This record gives sequence, C-alpha cells and structure tokens, in this order.
Amino acid sequence: MKLQNLLDGIEVTEMIGDRNLEVAGVVSDHREVKPGYAFVCYQGLNVDGHSFIDGAIKNGAKVIISEKPIPKLPNDVTCVVTPNGRRAQAFCAGNWFENPAKRLKLIGITGTNGKTSTAHLTYGILKAHGLKTAVLGTVGHTFDAHDSTSNGKNPSKIEIPALLTTPDAFQLHAMLKQIADAGIEHVVMETSSQGLAQYRLAGLTYDTAAFTNLTQDHLDYHGTMENYLAAKLMLFEQLSPDGVAILNADSPAMSRIVEHISHGHILNYGLEKEADLEAQDVEISLKHLAFTAVQRWNHPSNASAPSYREIEAEIRLLGAYNIYNALAAIGIGLRYNCSTAAIKEGLATTVVPGRFERVTPHGKRDKDFAVIVDYAHTPDGLENVLSAARGVTEGRLISVFGCGGDRDRGKRPKMGAISTQLADMSVITSDNPRTENPDEIISEIVSNLPHDAAYLCISERREAIRYAIMDAHPGDIVVIAGKGHENYQEIHGKRFPFDDREVASEILQHLPVQSQQPGIR
Repeated sequence: MKLQNLLDGIEVTEMIGDRNLEVAGVVSDHREVKPGYAFVCYQGLNVDGHSFIDGAIKNGAKVIISEKPIPKLPNDVTCVVTPNGRRAQAFCAGNWFENPAKRLKLIGITGTNGKTSTAHLTYGILKAHGLKTAVLGTVGHTFDAHDSTSNGKNPSKIEIPALLTTPDAFQLHAMLKQIADAGIEHVVMETSSQGLAQYRLAGLTYDTAAFTNLTQDHLDYHGTMENYLAAKLMLFEQLSPDGVAILNADSPAMSRIVEHISHGHILNYGLEKEADLEAQDVEISLKHLAFTAVQRWNHPSNASAPSYREIEAEIRLLGAYNIYNALAAIGIGLRYNCSTAAIKEGLATTVVPGRFERVTPHGKRDKDFAVIVDYAHTPDGLENVLSAARGVTEGRLISVFGCGGDRDRGKRPKMGAISTQLADMSVITSDNPRTENPDEIISEIVSNLPHDAAYLCISERREAIRYAIMDAHPGDIVVIAGKGHENYQEIHGKRFPFDDREVASEILQHLPVQSQQPGIR
C-alpha cells in the first residue's frame, strides 16, 4: 500500500520523506516490524512507544509514525508526525484492511454494566429475524461463516477468544474484514470506556449506539466520573447522521447524552419514567423472568412499522436489572424492523455465559439450594445481583466476592458494605489480584465494615467457594460474583486456569448428603 493511502484520514503536522513510499505492513509493536513496515508509536500510560523506534528501524521499518519529530533518522526512513498516535493507529488499521466497516452496520453498546448481556440478547434477536450478525465483546467474538458450497445453509461458527472487551485497532479491523468477507451484515459490539478513550474505535461510524447505565468503575484509569462519562460520550459522536441512539431513560446520565447527540434519532427505554419502550407486568422467580414490553415509537425510516405494540417477553437471565438489558436489545431490534416473533424468540433462547448463571453438578439433579455465578465486579453490579438473588431467596443469601488488583481501589470498601448489607453471610476472597497482594486487597474491602457484620475472609478462592457451598442449607442461594465467564485467575501477572462455574460444579458433585457445616444465621 502507498504511504499516502495508509495515512488517509490522519492529521499530519509534519512529514520528512517520501509520501509515495510503498509500505509492506503496519504495526505498533516494534518486535513485529519486518522490512518495509510502518511503525506507529505514541506515549502510553506506562511506556513511551517512541523509545522503541531504534528497534523498529533495526528490524526494517521504513516509516515511523510518531507524536513528535524524530531527529537523526536514516535517510531512507520517512517520518510522519501526528498529534495523536493512538488515533493514527486506528486509521492506519482501517486503511490497511481496506476499511471493512464501511460494508457493515455497526451497533455499539456502552455503559458500566449490562454491555455483554445486551449485546448477546441483541445478537439473538437479529439472528432470529434472519439478519446475518456478529457479536464482539467480553466473552468472545462470534459469527457464522458461509463457504462457497454451503448455499447459505449450515454455516460454520467462528469463535475468537477476547483478550479485551474492545480489541486493539489492528485486531479489530482484521476481524471486521473477516466478518465482512463472510457476508455478515450487522456487527454488535461492546464498546468499553478504555477502548473509546484510547481511540481504538476512531474512524468507525455507528449505525446504532446504545447506552445501558453509568456507575463507578475504571476510575483508576479515568480519574473522575466526568472523564469516565466523557469517554462513553465518544461513541455517540460517531453515530451516523441517520443513526439511532438507544438510551436508558432511567439513568441520570441520559440527559447528558441527549445534549451530546447532534444528529440521528433517539429511542429511550425504562421502567420508572415514561419512555418509548417500557416494561410492564414483570414476573420474577429463580427460574423465570417475564414482562410485557410496550412500544410507543415511530420508526424514523419505516413508515409502515407499527408505532404501538405489546411484546410478551421472557428471558433466561434473572434479576430485575436484566429487564433493562432486554429492553435495550428490544429497542435495537425495533430499530432494525425485527418482528415480534423474532424478538420473543431471540430473548427466550439466549444464554449469556457467567451472567446470573445457575451452576448444577454434572450429571446430577439440582441441589435444594442454588449456586449462581455472575460477572458483577462493580458496586452497582454487585448490588444488582445480590438484590436480584435476595428477591427470590427462600432462605439465606451467601455472597462470595473479591476485588481485582491494579484497579479502582475506591470501590473496594463500597463493595464490602454492599455485600454485608444485602447478604446474610459474605465470604470475601481473592478475585484477579494481578500484581497486588490478595490479603491487602481484602483488608481494604473490610476496612470500614461494622464489628457485627457477618463475613469471613478466605484468600484462596477455591476454598472460599467450597466454604460457601458447604455452608448452604435448603432454600439458600450462594452468589459467586466477580469473574463470571472468565476461565482464569490472574496472579502475579500470570493467568492460571480457574473457572468459578467449574469449581462450583465440582464441589457440588462431591457434596455429601446432609454434610453441610452449620452456617452463621
């Protein structure tokens, strides 16, 4: 690719060298540079990419795209200076893969909690309506691929593990090209605040942008809630002129988002305030969540679409907070003219790994108490899942949770307070301690708890889960929160195999009858 084509859309403040140079590849890791490559560097949080320029040139780089002029470069190396290296990286990635996103309808979902559930419910609805759809997010990237002999039937399912909720720009555009080449039309994407703030999504235009909620998280990165919200707002700056924003009317942040939207259309949803899409007649149990979705919304581009309808909805996810996620998904379905039947089918058949997921022992019937695994790792998320469990608990509620290391420390005592207030017994343990000492994290969680709070600290997560399950009696619910679908535990910078669901199932499998140890009541 010609360098001038690679730089399309990038603000260039200075260039020294040949704009018509032929570029053999583009990367942002100097170790991946090969002869003839362009190397993109920028100032990171902990590392300055400019310090690897010599290594990139040694490996054969012929173009350096940087945030500052680089003196004394070899004469055969072109230097391109841009004010934002991260943004330049995203545009380079898009240009290199021939901007596959332009062949797709992108659906971005942002918010503190509920992105994954909303994305998968949306994926289920669009597929049920017959739309070729991919989903990219926390639990993985999934789409169907049709080969030349399939005639549209029996497509092979492609599943790519997710290292980040929002992939880096090169991985993202490579996947988007693979998805577009497979004939996919719609892509449902979780868009994280860090992914937005780091410009991984720069240059993309969203056909639909959905907002779930805004509560405390990632302040270790953003610093303030205002900065956190500003990152979320970036998604709506990338909404297409005819796009639709799907917004939570009950969130205090909605007014800020509305003020920020300069074009497009809005569909709002909620349970508390009057909205275009509301939930009524809610029924919740440990095995059942049903409601009636009432739509009062005129489709902006389809005059024949019904402006009023009632949809009898049932989802496998439990907890009242998941009604919001279902409403957001229904709203996206309405935006794409999905039938009532497709919306009902998509909701009813979708399973989201690690989201209020009930664990049962392999090959055995359910115990007379329930074990729930959930990804809740924020104060709001933990409060939601424990409140949901409390609403269907006949006996005691036992909470098992921890807090991740190298992340927002301010939420640790808040989560300790929430657990001990809502649960009858809290078993506080290790989550992903990363580079921190697990016991020190636990100490911060319990630092402000009253002396009469019912909790126990067990640093080793497997033993904490074992204790909670052994302590359960008929009618109790054990909630294991924080990791959900994750199949690893990150300790001292290394990932070790660990899946809350598998660990809990194994313990349940070998649980002797009537062997429960007495619990705190």
